[in-house]
Amino acid sequence: MIFSPGKGVKYHYLLSIYELLDLFLYEQVVNMAKIVLTEEDIEKIAAQGRTSLVTEENMLLTDLAYEKAKRLGIEILQSNLHLPPSSLVRPSLGQTETSQTSFSKPNNLPSIPKSIESAYTSRDILQFNEFSTEQQLRNAIILTGRILYHSGLMVSNDGNISVRLTNGNILITPSGVTKGRISAEDLLVIDLDGQIIKAAENPNLKSTSEQPMHLEIYRQRPDVRAVIHTHLIFANALAISMGKIRMDVIPEAAIAFGEIPITEFSLPSSPQNAAVIRELIKDHDVLLIRNHGSLAVGKNLDEALIKTERLEHISKTLTFAELLGDVNTLPPDMLDAIQGIVQKNNKLHK
Repeated sequence: MIFSPGKGVKYHYLLSIYELLDLFLYEQVVNMAKIVLTEEDIEKIAAQGRTSLVTEENMLLTDLAYEKAKRLGIEILQSNLHLPPSSLVRPSLGQTETSQTSFSKPNNLPSIPKSIESAYTSRDILQFNEFSTEQQLRNAIILTGRILYHSGLMVSNDGNISVRLTNGNILITPSGVTKGRISAEDLLVIDLDGQIIKAAENPNLKSTSEQPMHLEIYRQRPDVRAVIHTHLIFANALAISMGKIRMDVIPEAAIAFGEIPITEFSLPSSPQNAAVIRELIKDHDVLLIRNHGSLAVGKNLDEALIKTERLEHISKTLTFAELLGDVNTLPPDMLDAIQGIVQKNNKLHK
């Protein structure tokens, strides 16, 4: 004889299963890590000039946080008696039981000053505007230097970064210092005549030798609030050997840049650099200084950084294509269409 429970009995049986499932999930939740760090937390740590993060057992980093830490050169270490302090590990969920689940800052992180916290009111510290404070812009330069350095786009003590402050003065990196290992206090404030308004905390640090070139850009382009100058490998190689960056191969390159002009020869760290870029920078956000390096400008450092990264990525692709041979060029009708897009974009940005 087969027993067939009534509807009510069956309903209560199923309900008890859901209740058990809820209890199981609740137990898993309360055993989860109390601290979750995201990529924004990693950016804040980088802005403080820190190069490592010691994690606790009840901490969890998201995948994007790990990628950001690797990109910015921040070493992730675990605080564990069974592991040496230098061991690089991926922390797992903690098993400490608690009656409630909460998300809080890790104890090993110092409290973040309000000035740095306020820099994160926007989606990205690099996307500042004309209302951003000097401290926010200092943090943005430090983060940009770390990204460029750890991406291999600004090596040794090469390159320089600057931004325009709200009052019209220029915040700029010092000379002879690796941009991946500087602090906010190392930056200098100068006016458009090159006079020092606020020196670096270290009196031995002087403004970059490429200061005249940065100032020329800000004079010619009132819309520009950020400048990145670096010595890109592949972009420089193409300019040196081919004399140009081709715009007839990769559609995205042609749409993004239209063209990438290359200046005449000029002596590095001299007023000549300012002279050779004077006319070209009026109508171009990206250009190459012949046999020297690149310039990228934008309304903030996020824009200038994207242009720098895109220039090197395109140049790398073109270099490998040239090495492999038989480079396919875009058909004439596509080039005409792209030209129309570029002209339309230029009108919109004027």
